[in-house]
Amino acid sequence: MQTIKQQNMKKIILLFLLACTLSIASNAQCDKKVLYTSAKQEWLNSKNEIQKNDADKVTVEISKTSVILNHNDDPNDVMKGDIKNMDCNWNEAYTNGRSIIQAQLTEGANDVHDATITIEGKDGILFILIEMKDHPDMKIKAYVDKYTEES
Repeated sequence: MQTIKQQNMKKIILLFLLACTLSIASNAQCDKKVLYTSAKQEWLNSKNEIQKNDADKVTVEISKTSVILNHNDDPNDVMKGDIKNMDCNWNEAYTNGRSIIQAQLTEGANDVHDATITIEGKDGILFILIEMKDHPDMKIKAYVDKYTEES
């Protein structure tokens, strides 16, 4: 027969394993290549005030090492680059949490931008905020319509 200490220890170990499993599952999206698609964007100033609304197709592809942004499936309207740093913290995958990505994005041949890309979910509403250090008065907030995990 088990002692009360042994029973409590088993419960503690079980809770620890459950917490680890949930943590791994909710951050699993961080290790995957994901394609986000948006049909609604807001252009914000440095005070996060809406300056303009768009209803264009914007895709954002995130992998462990790179970012590709595309506007209206136009091969001439692409920004892409390497991820310098990624902080990923999700309580519920794609629903509640945030990923903050630091990247150096290249647009065209030589137009290079240090950028912060924030992917955030609040109560099931998912959006991506794109900020470039050299354009502090221009932020793009793209509301995600769908996302696809790719292999």
